[in-house]
Parts: sequence; structure tokens; C-alpha cells
Amino acid sequence: MDFATQKNKNIASQLRRGDVRAFDELYGLYSQRLYGFAFSMLKNKEDAKEVVQETFFKLWNKKQEINTSHSLKAFLFSIAYNITVDLFRASVKDSDFLSQLKNHLNQESNKTDELLIFNELNERLSNLVAELPEQRKKIYLMSREEGLGHKEIAEKLGIAVKTVENQINLTLKYIRKNIDSNSFLFLFICLFC
Repeated sequence: MDFATQKNKNIASQLRRGDVRAFDELYGLYSQRLYGFAFSMLKNKEDAKEVVQETFFKLWNKKQEINTSHSLKAFLFSIAYNITVDLFRASVKDSDFLSQLKNHLNQESNKTDELLIFNELNERLSNLVAELPEQRKKIYLMSREEGLGHKEIAEKLGIAVKTVENQINLTLKYIRKNIDSNSFLFLFICLFC
């Protein structure tokens, strides 16, 4: 095991016990990287700062869930990614944002090709969601289209929050598996960048 891996395991163990110094050390190690990651997708400094703050807030609240045998860096970036997607989802609900996105996609002639590809991928995504088992589809749509949080979905359906999380994760894995990574990335960029 290399030094960095061992150091992250030690920090993870300390963080699980509520050690504030470990939290501060982790913040020092990853806050700038998380900011760069969020900014590269959001193209907005304030939103990127918000992602970093929310990531570390959620990390602290989920410190008991940290698995010391898994990558702490991956856990952090997973949280940041989910927060970023939530911000995008909120933006997509904003009609001004949708209007700007359509204008952006229609500005140049080569954007027509991008729009066609985007529409095909979006249709493929819709078809994949339609293939899901009924309960999984319902959970996914409540999360992605209605913008409900895991707890809200669990309460509405009378199921455990963990069940909601598992069903959404299974759906995302299914989508990633059935849309090649380049197309998935293109769809993500068209929707969110």
C-alpha cells in the first residue's frame, strides 16, 4: 500500500470518529480539486464554491458511512458529482435556462448536428427508462423529473431511503451500461455545460 493510500485510510478512520482535524486536513487536500471539478462543469465560480461547501457538509453528516477500505477521494468526488447534477437539474427546471440552452444549441450550423445527436441520445435515454421495472422507473422519474429528494420519495412510496438510493444507483448503472461512454458524456455536456 502506498503512502497516499495509507494516509487517506487514516484520515477516513479519524473522520469516522468525528475528528475535526482530520476533516480540516481532508479539506486542505481536496477543496481546490473539487472546486476545479465543479467549475469545469458549471462554469460558474459561485456555484462551484457552493458545490465544495455542500460536499464537505454532506461528508461530515455522512462520516459514519465512510468505508475505510474504499477510496475517500472517490467518495468525495461522488458526493460533488451528485450535488452538481442536482444543481443542473434545478437549472433545467428554469425556463430561462432551457431557453438559453436551446439558443446555444441553435446558434451555429454545426450546432444542428449536435442538436440531432442530443435528441437521439435523449430519446435513447427515455427508451432505457421506459424499460426499467415499474417501481425503479417511478423512483427514477420522481427523482429526476419531479426533483424530489430520496427522503421525500421514500415517504411518498412508503419505502426505506436506502431502497430509493439503491434503485437510483441501479438505474444509473443500467443507463451507463447501455449508452456508450462518449455518448453519455456528450449527452451530459449538452444538458449541463
